[in-house]
Amino acid sequence: MTFRNQGNQTKPLSPCPRIEVIQVMQFQFFDNGSNRRKGSSQHTMMLEAYCEGRLNLFKPYWKRTVALIEPKLVLKWADENLATGEMTASIHERYATLYAVANEIMADDDSEWSKMGHIGSKRENTRYIGQFVLVSRYKDGSMNCVVSIDGELLEAGRFQHDLRAKPGTGRRKAYAFYDPNGLYEAMKAEQLQIAETSIRAAAEPAEGTLGEVPWK
Repeated sequence: MTFRNQGNQTKPLSPCPRIEVIQVMQFQFFDNGSNRRKGSSQHTMMLEAYCEGRLNLFKPYWKRTVALIEPKLVLKWADENLATGEMTASIHERYATLYAVANEIMADDDSEWSKMGHIGSKRENTRYIGQFVLVSRYKDGSMNCVVSIDGELLEAGRFQHDLRAKPGTGRRKAYAFYDPNGLYEAMKAEQLQIAETSIRAAAEPAEGTLGEVPWK
């Protein structure tokens, strides 16, 4: 009998965690410009979920980059999966609802664009049914992002422009957080306190000295 080498198999990537276990989600918006490679999307949204322990932005529990495309393409995919029985009517209704919202936004004279995108695994060529995003941008630069996770909605807070963003560098253009418990602000306050303590400690004379003369 021949056994397959299990050690060489790559573990499938997991879908987005349930909303109730997400403590913080970071949203990072990228504009790849008009000179992007063929077949890639101009706009993408990186999602990073933090679900356990202290908030460490360098170690997300879960992470995906979502290509933003025309809403009609996302709804068409949902229609096809409903027809084959892969998607329930209740989940399909969420797609249809946010598709209608995207069209309403585009009808607004202040809107620049409104796009949707599938959450999935590019490595496995998989789209997670019931997990997708709706992202809108307005002419004044403001943005909105809603994530649909298995029938529930999670909305980003106010987007901020990344002051270090420059065309052609590949750096994010804007970012936002879903942070219902204020963990991100608490982390920044803690970092500021540590920095201020370090500055004060560096300015004080070394222990055991008075002026520049060591105590005896």
